Amino acid sequence: MKKSNFSNSLISFSKVILIVFSLSFLLTSCLGPKRLNKWVAKQYSDKSFSSMKNNTISITSKVKAVDDNLSFSKSNTTDFLPLIFYWSWSYNNICTLNPKIPITNFSSTILGNNKLKQKLNGQRIELTVENIPNTFTLVDKGHEIFFVYAYGWDVMSIKPDIKDLVVSYKLFNADNSVAKNGSITIPDSDKGVKMGMFQSVKKKTWQYLTDYDANIVSMTNSFIDKLITEL
Repeated sequence: MKKSNFSNSLISFSKVILIVFSLSFLLTSCLGPKRLNKWVAKQYSDKSFSSMKNNTISITSKVKAVDDNLSFSKSNTTDFLPLIFYWSWSYNNICTLNPKIPITNFSSTILGNNKLKQKLNGQRIELTVENIPNTFTLVDKGHEIFFVYAYGWDVMSIKPDIKDLVVSYKLFNADNSVAKNGSITIPDSDKGVKMGMFQSVKKKTWQYLTDYDANIVSMTNSFIDKLITEL
């Protein structure tokens, strides 16, 4: 009889764990790819992504978009740890921004730099973006403790997929002959964003995207400085 009661208690306890985990996972998954894509679209809804060029500088990119949307997001669950009294998991939303977002920031910074224009002094240059940062992950680290009652909490953060800015260039003389060519790499210094327990995930995502844009501009300025010394 005692053995039967113990078995029933164990089954009931297992059901409680399963229910709590399922509810926690459903609440976490509300912050899914569709919602993240909406936040990205809102951030860049008033931005113009028209192509920019002038007579002396042309810019192309080898980084291709997944589709015509401003971002493409997908989710997965990793680091799942189901112990008797403690469960943890990471629910990740991986967001890839349309390359036209960072390429536009790169192009506008390049074309607005007077030092580079002066350095060209009538020569023409072709820039090709080989690689540029455009992916980040919204990480939700979930925890559940089962002891008399179930206790749960989440630790959230935004982590960038670190990618260097790589740009190849080809400099032309006035007669259209090639004067010089090369490639420049600028390290990615994106640090991501950490979130407190009661901070808005949406606002923190927008903050990250603002910082991301600033980081692209900073990397571009570093590229310009290095390019000028090479020309």
